[in-house]
Amino acid sequence: MVNLVRLLVDQGVLTADKGSALMRQAQAEADRARAAQQTALAAAAPGGLPAPAPGTIRVPYVPQTVRDQIKAELRTEVMQTARAEGWASPDGAAPDWTRRITLNGDVRVRSQSVLYSKTNSDQILDFARINAQGPFDVSGLTPFPYLNTREDRINQLQLRARLGLTVKVSDRIEAGFQIASGDSNTPISLNASLGGGLGQRDVWLQYAYLTVKPTDWALISAGRFRNPFRSTELVFDEDLAFDGVAATIDVGKALGDDFGLKLTGGAFPLDFGDPDYPSTRPTKTSFPQKYLFSGEILFDTKFDDFATVRLAAAYHSFSNIQGELSEPCLVGENVVDCSTDGTRPTFLGKGNTLSYLRLVATRPGAPDPLPLQFFGLTFDYDILDVRGEVEFALDDEVKATIGGNYVRNLGFKRSAICRNGVFGEPFNNGGSEGGSASICDGSNTARFLGGNEGYQGSIRLGHHDVWRKGQWSVEGGYRYVQTDAVLDSLSDSDFHFGGTNAKGYFLAGRYSLYDNTSIGARWLSANEIVGDPLSIDVLFFDIEAKF
Repeated sequence: MVNLVRLLVDQGVLTADKGSALMRQAQAEADRARAAQQTALAAAAPGGLPAPAPGTIRVPYVPQTVRDQIKAELRTEVMQTARAEGWASPDGAAPDWTRRITLNGDVRVRSQSVLYSKTNSDQILDFARINAQGPFDVSGLTPFPYLNTREDRINQLQLRARLGLTVKVSDRIEAGFQIASGDSNTPISLNASLGGGLGQRDVWLQYAYLTVKPTDWALISAGRFRNPFRSTELVFDEDLAFDGVAATIDVGKALGDDFGLKLTGGAFPLDFGDPDYPSTRPTKTSFPQKYLFSGEILFDTKFDDFATVRLAAAYHSFSNIQGELSEPCLVGENVVDCSTDGTRPTFLGKGNTLSYLRLVATRPGAPDPLPLQFFGLTFDYDILDVRGEVEFALDDEVKATIGGNYVRNLGFKRSAICRNGVFGEPFNNGGSEGGSASICDGSNTARFLGGNEGYQGSIRLGHHDVWRKGQWSVEGGYRYVQTDAVLDSLSDSDFHFGGTNAKGYFLAGRYSLYDNTSIGARWLSANEIVGDPLSIDVLFFDIEAKF
């Protein structure tokens, strides 16, 4: 009985005070039962038992059946008391669903410094803002928005806060969601800038998903969830969430073997299009829906617990994101929409090659209309991503990891640059050898500056998860990503302060001050590959806690 009460106290069903009281009560009941049993045995013996001599201790024999009866009676009494007081009844206990919920989150405070070379070009157009404010007058009569390229931004404080909940609906189904901070609904950053006049901060829905595990070797996710692929930030930023459906098959587990081969694939909608486009006309125009279709093969194996090798190949095909030139559009004559305005990208970074979307027409005898334009992606994007990693165990916890990956945009075709004549003129922070002159007007012999390849190599030393007190890690690497190797709106938002057409190195270190609390620093130094000078260094100091 004592063990039973102690177990109830250890599991939090009883308080320590109530447990002690019950043990005292149980001991008193046991003493009374033992005395009664002794009296009964003495009366049952022939002639009774002689009175013990002074100082004698008599230890009567208690049969096992009697002991079991005493234990059962005490257990019944304890449970009756518990129910009467309401501290151990099924109705008063925590509901079953509370034991199937896991709460998690983290908070990071960051000091961010963005440092620009004083020799940078100050003529880098902000195409993201042009499209957001557009259609934009590209005649030069309206001032263009330009990116800041020379004025340093020192010690800007930022906050990232995330709170998530996962629920084990059943043995095979899990549901979850996460809310997170952020200055805007951009897909690649959850940072909220501090210093906005002490105003409130926005909270966004980062994840909301259902995960089904039909077998031990298959997993299906639907909704909005974490990146299901083992990609680096060369392709997808670490904060990027995926909308849609993804499935993973553990081939090794399915075959009952111990080799690590996994297949992952998914379909992810990017834009279903405006169903009321154009809003100013009774006749509507539909556009092909924009999707990302991805597949990945992942293989890993161990060698005598000393080294682990991981190899992966992925293919990410973006469907219908390439910009299209419109039908002749009489902008200015009560026309505010052109036929292909909906093909412009939802988000833009910097670096990808863009072209005009509107074929602005004129009516004979009428004054020339303003060239009000949107910009669309010049190329298609079908990205091959090949990765490899070797991890060496230096001891039970500290690892040394050497990794690298190569990406190539198979949708990049130089012949597509001028497929729309002079309206195919490429715009990016790379441009062309011809400067402001179009390479598509037939008389310019300048060549296009840009490319479709990227690669990255890194070395990491330390603990995998720097969350226990005293754990640490350091990392260094080099990255090279041409203008159209990946989408500039989805890749790393930190290196070169976001975008493509950049090369340079990065260094990072992290140390856990306490359990679940760490500090870290990162230095990223990058220059442009082609085009106008644009050198950007970024320095981060972080303190982060999770629960």
